[in-house]
Amino acid sequence: MTTTAPATPKLLRQAVLLDGFATLPSGVLVTALAWVLAEPVGIPAGVLLGAGLFFVVWGAAVLYLGFRPVIDRRAAIAVGIVNLVCGVDGLLVVVAGIGDLTTLGTVLLTALSVAVLGIGAVQLFAATRGSRA
Repeated sequence: MTTTAPATPKLLRQAVLLDGFATLPSGVLVTALAWVLAEPVGIPAGVLLGAGLFFVVWGAAVLYLGFRPVIDRRAAIAVGIVNLVCGVDGLLVVVAGIGDLTTLGTVLLTALSVAVLGIGAVQLFAATRGSRA
């Protein structure tokens, strides 16, 4: 008797890969440009550097997950939850007026936070209730 591994829903694979392909290069850019971006966005260069390095590692890990033959649903749920927490955290920074964000920084952090919330929601949906299509 042969058994096959459960298939990974297409939506889940796409959501995980989109996340990794967006996060890894973004992390490289933020890391490389931390000192250039600091003043225009109002975020200290050290914070940008730390965030950029985290994004590089996180993006690589998410890509690894996305390229697995079968995506572990528990790992995908964890990725989705981390994305939701990061998205909410970014919005709280904007709403609470934490730090010295410039107008550009506020717009960018809001847009990124909303995007991260969206991808996290899709990942959670696909990992928990998504179709097998």
